[in-house]
Amino acid sequence: MDTDALIREYGGRVYNLAYRITGNRQDAEDVAQQTFLQVHRSLHRFRGDSSVYTWIYRIALNAGLRARGRLDNRFFESLDEAVHAYADDLPDDVDRWRRDPESRYIYDELLAEIQRACVHFVTRRLTDEQRAVYVLRAMLGFPLDDISQILDVSKNTVKARLHRAKASLKSYFSGRCQWAAESGDCTCESKLGFAIAAAPEILQKLRNHPPDSKLKEVMRTTLRDVADEDDVRRFFPDEPMEAEALQRLLSE
Repeated sequence: MDTDALIREYGGRVYNLAYRITGNRQDAEDVAQQTFLQVHRSLHRFRGDSSVYTWIYRIALNAGLRARGRLDNRFFESLDEAVHAYADDLPDDVDRWRRDPESRYIYDELLAEIQRACVHFVTRRLTDEQRAVYVLRAMLGFPLDDISQILDVSKNTVKARLHRAKASLKSYFSGRCQWAAESGDCTCESKLGFAIAAAPEILQKLRNHPPDSKLKEVMRTTLRDVADEDDVRRFFPDEPMEAEALQRLLSE
């Protein structure tokens, strides 16, 4: 068992886990690198008390939580004022995408990116224990038995933490997001100015690499017969992660 083989086997999945925790590519890359550096340095001490898979995921999970720690709930309670302050701060190109039918798909993609980022962001109101379980189960679809092994706790403990995590998120989103009430119009547009100011890298990514409307339609058609699109997506990295990049890092 060597580090290069472990990177080839687990590099993409570790990166995907890191991306789900941190919500952005740069932090996910840093977490993946930290994970395999620690694996490289500790491999000779690995005694096999748990599976390699469990050991690596535990290292990655802890590194991800350290990279994006918990935010005080008082911070979240003050967000409404910040959202209102940025309500009219919409960049010209974003406003143009919104108004132009031919460019509307870029605007819709921006809203979708903001919605995904929001889920990452709001999980930071959870405790580390709750967040770890929520990411592994709700966002990545890990079996309860695997989560129990990764976290080294009982399956009942996993269930209890997941229940508390979902209750906390539901409490926060109620009255703030239409998803919680499962009714009403989307309110993300009213928060767009604040979201762009808080996470400008999302807009910059779309400016640099605008989505292809024809390609998105092909994907929708291809996945139309799939029972649950999320089941397909959750096991693929949200961004590419090349094993060679980690191998180069370890050889430096």
